[in-house]
Amino acid sequence: MNKTSKEYSLSDLPGFFNDQNFEELKNAALFVLKEDEKNFDALNSLAVAYKNLGNTNKAIETFTYLVNLSPKKDFIFSNAGNFFFDIGKAEQALQCHEHAVKLNPKNWNSLNQIGVIYANRGENEEAINYYKKALSVNQKEEAIYITMANSYRALENYSEAAKYYNFSSKKLSKCQQLECYYMLGDYENFYKKLEEFSKTSSPHPLAATLSAHAAIRFDREDNYNFCKDTFSFIQKTNLYKVNDYNEKLVADLLNCFNRLKISTKAQSLLKNGVQSTGNIFLVEEEPIIKLKEIILHKIEVYKEKMAEKNSDFIKYWPKKYNLYGWLIVMSEGGSLGFHMHKEGWMSGSVYLKRPKKLDKYDGDIVFSKHGSNYPTDGKFYEQRIVDINKGDMVLFPASIFHGTVPFESNEQRITLAFDIIPIE
Repeated sequence: MNKTSKEYSLSDLPGFFNDQNFEELKNAALFVLKEDEKNFDALNSLAVAYKNLGNTNKAIETFTYLVNLSPKKDFIFSNAGNFFFDIGKAEQALQCHEHAVKLNPKNWNSLNQIGVIYANRGENEEAINYYKKALSVNQKEEAIYITMANSYRALENYSEAAKYYNFSSKKLSKCQQLECYYMLGDYENFYKKLEEFSKTSSPHPLAATLSAHAAIRFDREDNYNFCKDTFSFIQKTNLYKVNDYNEKLVADLLNCFNRLKISTKAQSLLKNGVQSTGNIFLVEEEPIIKLKEIILHKIEVYKEKMAEKNSDFIKYWPKKYNLYGWLIVMSEGGSLGFHMHKEGWMSGSVYLKRPKKLDKYDGDIVFSKHGSNYPTDGKFYEQRIVDINKGDMVLFPASIFHGTVPFESNEQRITLAFDIIPIE
């Protein structure tokens, strides 16, 4: 094979995939498809390459074409299911994964992902049944233990959740196990594991949240230097002052979201509202791409401004990260309970539409040192309300609890929330 003339064969595809050389994987797949336009392995490789290169529209086109050919290869439907879920098409993803399991009942990835889809609906008992099936096939896969633990945590079965998190070496899993000990009242294990984590791992927002909350509750000093004086890290700017952000862009965004018909997910803290599934920023639509560029620029400005503060939040800012976004649409009486974003490093929200205020704080965002139904022992936890107007963007560390003041207007409140998620 003469690589200088860019000739490839099917045998090249696995190597390019394993090396994560997705540009060459794309080129090799296209070369094979010139000779055999319906080659399942080449089409699958092409779709995977497009996905990882960020060419979402081409990935949709290729995966859709491929699954409609009805190949008898379960991994193809499994890959397609993973992709469709990532872009917010949960029902399409479920159909693909169910077909993969029909072709191969031992496809542990699809069994696990079916569980994730049920958990996304809030059906965690059914999700756990699928995770158990996945574990019966593959007891070494860390992802299954994490999804199992997440569902047990959602069911408030913290002892089972802590047990399954123990099978994972990921920082987030260790922090979620800390949270389980805190909720169980096992403070000996909580402080022991927190000290171990602090000595052996770089900072994590969830560990910071737990340490700060426990410090107030138990009248102890908080030695976890993630971002002291936490409220000072909240920044609000109005995007209408940015040249590319205007009423046309907002209208285009809202029209785009309506047309896409993205699946929604269960959200126990959300009242009279819906939250989208998947990462909105994977969608290749011009208004979404433009908003993403605006947000990424503002994040860099924020980081530079906060650099003067002596905090691990800035010191350990992730070198690589993904921007992950989702929509929250609230109707009359809508509110969102206090929570923090466990998977993020920095969080933010852009207010595309906000209802007129019938009361002083209607629909505003509230930041708090308490949330997620943590026990308080009657201690006082400070709060700050930030006045929100249409076009505002608020940036803040993911460790800060935040929620929404209920509103009674019959207008919708539409927010694009986002996190920067470190690539470990």
